[in-house]
Amino acid sequence: MNIQTIQVLSIIGLYMLGCIILGIRSYRSGASASDYLMASREFKFFILFSAVFGANISAVTLIGVPGTSYHVGWITWAYFGTAWAWLSPLLFYTIGNRSWVLGKKYDIVTISELLGKRWESKGLQYFSAMFLLFYLIPYLMVGVIGGGRTIYGLTNGVIPYWTGSLVVTLVVCFYVFLGGMRGAAWVNALQTSIFLIGGIVIFFVIAYSLGGFGFATQTIADKYPELLNRSNMSWQRFFSYGIIVSLAVPVFPNVYSRLLTGKKPSELKKTVLLYPIAGLLIFILMAYAGMWGRIPIPGLKGATSDGILPMLLAKYAPAWIAGILGAAIFSALMSTLDSQLIAIGQIFLKDIIIPIRKSSALKQNDATIGRALVIFFAVIAFVGALIQPKSIINIIEWSFGGFACMFIPVVAALYWKRCGKIAVLGSIVVSQFLSIALPLGIVPKSMMYGMLPAFWAMVGGFITLVVLAYITPAQDRQFTKSFFSVFSTQSA
Repeated sequence: MNIQTIQVLSIIGLYMLGCIILGIRSYRSGASASDYLMASREFKFFILFSAVFGANISAVTLIGVPGTSYHVGWITWAYFGTAWAWLSPLLFYTIGNRSWVLGKKYDIVTISELLGKRWESKGLQYFSAMFLLFYLIPYLMVGVIGGGRTIYGLTNGVIPYWTGSLVVTLVVCFYVFLGGMRGAAWVNALQTSIFLIGGIVIFFVIAYSLGGFGFATQTIADKYPELLNRSNMSWQRFFSYGIIVSLAVPVFPNVYSRLLTGKKPSELKKTVLLYPIAGLLIFILMAYAGMWGRIPIPGLKGATSDGILPMLLAKYAPAWIAGILGAAIFSALMSTLDSQLIAIGQIFLKDIIIPIRKSSALKQNDATIGRALVIFFAVIAFVGALIQPKSIINIIEWSFGGFACMFIPVVAALYWKRCGKIAVLGSIVVSQFLSIALPLGIVPKSMMYGMLPAFWAMVGGFITLVVLAYITPAQDRQFTKSFFSVFSTQSA
């Protein structure tokens, strides 16, 4: 192991130590389960922004986006960032504001809990929780995979993939185990600052090393002109993915619960204003950096390109800069991984364990159960990551599609008084069936007309919801009136 590798690992080690220290400081002896899972819903603007932004900006951004743009080109940033950067934040408030009000009144934490409460149905709550876990657990592996590929690329293979994956798993597991939602959010504040600043520095380091923005882009135009147009991506894929991502993000289980942790709705309004600026910036920079990677490191095949950013840093950046920027990559992927571990614990506790024991509230020892779930699923994520499945983007696309199908039931729960339980259940069944059946070929792929499977799954779920809402009985009028009356008394 040479001195450069030692320098890189030392700096990344200092970052990991910072995360551990924040986790220790966030620990509350004897804290309630509600405090562990939701930090007593007390976050102010910067912590709330960091928690929400960090939950979403994951290994996708600093690993998946550069890896995809390496093959596809500049269109990657628009593919991920156009609709997502402006529509998702608007939906954060559309969904988050009313959910926050319900959360304060009924202690709602999860999407499935919202659906169960809205239609007074434990069965619907169990059913929707099952699908959320079905998509969330594979998504959990993304951060662990990204950690392994990052450390492998930064050290030119000196540190094996499994070691990087293990370190990420252990550090995240440690500070989430101790601090829960509060510990994760405090660390997210550090991580968000690091990966936003680090992402900007990464872009300029790579641009400078390749002769500047103009020269690098001109070289791409001369050698790989297809990377500067949309020829590698059909309009159908571009359009359908924009819709899927935009609608999926607000109903990610790990994002949704964080929308409810603000001290008051005005904190969420501030987050919505800043979110698209930060999101667009980081996506644009990472897409160009990945595309430029074709110049000095051509010929990468398939998922190998997910490591292009660490490879470029190892090639061009001084060791100490590579270490700092490596910490930025780890910040992005760990900030999502911690939120996912907490979200899984929330779903199991609020949607499975509490209903089974027929309790209406969390108990003191539920925090211990939550910590045990963190360890259990961290181990599952690590073991799954060792298999090294397809590229990060392939996993993300599949999970995003499943989550997007939950958007319509959530909006119906918050805004449509006429909609009944049968309509929502039918919508979930049809949309999830199509989401799984279309990729597997159970339903002919020719029926997709170039769109991604989840797009048609959402369309099918929407049509089913509307049709069934008008041909089946509505929810009890008195209960519906009581449920929606809470919105008329909300305060900012």
